[in-house]
Amino acid sequence: MPSNNRTVIVIGAGLAGLSAAYDLHRAGWTVTVLEARGRVGGRVYSVRSFAHGQVAEGGGEYIEENHTRMIALAKQFSLKLGQSGSWQSQSGDWACFDGKAGRVTDKDVWGFDLAGEIDRGWVAMSELSQNVPDPYQPQSAREAVRLDAQSAADWIRALDGHPIAKKYFTTYIRSEYTCEPERLSLLDLCRNAKMYYSTTDRPPSLRVIGGNDLIPRALADALPDVRMNAVVKSVRVLPGEVAVTYQQNDSYIKVNSEFAVLAIPLTTAQLIEFNPPLPSAHQRMVNEISYGAVTKVMIQYGKRFWNDIGWNGRIGSDLPIAYAWHATSHIESEDGILTAYTGGEPGAKLSALSDEERIRVAVGEIEKLFPGSSDLIVHTATIAWPNEPFTRASYMALAPGDVLKHWKTLFEPAGRLFFAGEHATAIQGFMEGAVESGQRAAREIMGAV
Repeated sequence: MPSNNRTVIVIGAGLAGLSAAYDLHRAGWTVTVLEARGRVGGRVYSVRSFAHGQVAEGGGEYIEENHTRMIALAKQFSLKLGQSGSWQSQSGDWACFDGKAGRVTDKDVWGFDLAGEIDRGWVAMSELSQNVPDPYQPQSAREAVRLDAQSAADWIRALDGHPIAKKYFTTYIRSEYTCEPERLSLLDLCRNAKMYYSTTDRPPSLRVIGGNDLIPRALADALPDVRMNAVVKSVRVLPGEVAVTYQQNDSYIKVNSEFAVLAIPLTTAQLIEFNPPLPSAHQRMVNEISYGAVTKVMIQYGKRFWNDIGWNGRIGSDLPIAYAWHATSHIESEDGILTAYTGGEPGAKLSALSDEERIRVAVGEIEKLFPGSSDLIVHTATIAWPNEPFTRASYMALAPGDVLKHWKTLFEPAGRLFFAGEHATAIQGFMEGAVESGQRAAREIMGAV
């Protein structure tokens, strides 16, 4: 490949950093990728410790039918996708609130039409989308100031519905945004509603068969210089270059380049020394942007017992596990894996437990709902993302006031330093967004020269 002697350092080998590096490398740039972990993928982490070769996603899980970048990468690297059903809602969903548990549609369980109440809630969610004409420019919405000052909790309180239906949407916020409703800007909820909830159609989602992290692995394999266990300690953004110092084992190594891409969570960027300091707006963004908390407990059962009772494996609840879904719904097999996915305050509480205690809680809650299920367990695994030293949270969750304060800065370079990651995209919180942000950073760097 011809070289144009252009150089870039990419900090972080998640999907964002690898996508930026891949596009720059193919354009002839000399790219050095620095990854603090001993693996690539970042928050895309496929767990392969299960029996019979089954895989569950410890991190990023769902690819939507309109996630054209992820689908194109899967095709490019000859990876197959399996259909899993919508991550938003499906027929056959269960719920557990106020000590009652059963199908959302079972009026005898709830004593009222919970399904109808939830449907009306989704309609109200779709109406929120009308507040943000352009989800890529939420700060330009007519009532942006008022909406950004409010929270998703304000919206839930204003819903005309049964208290259990309101609890359902509290669990929804905790699971999708991994924060408490009080900590999510109503303006950002409106923005997301514009992107995903403007209609009540629920198209199926996709997973990579064999594990989503096969995509970042393939990207990394296509790059000549990916340095693992390279913990960045300092970044100097100078008028003519960027100097990065990283630690690898007991050695401190300095590398220089024309440009750099910071493709790590801002929670981790807080640990880097920027000297000279970042521009004030960028430093505030790094220091102040809020993130959520999430854990996953993955439980492999020797039999998909949920099929016998007409359950699809998905349940929203006020239990300590908050939410669960079928992690192997995209493949045919006798055995299967349920994932207990817990965000917000319940997720923070589970993060404070040891792995063994966290697994015990999740297994115990499912056993209470479905007696005898524990006897079918083959293997378990868990991850608490707030405890991961190079993540320290789940993903960005813009708190009230954050959109107007930081949205524009998320997309602006700090001199020769460009930002990428699921936070630096309108497709926030998704693998697709990480790829989009990395590709955008690559285009902007190439455009800068």
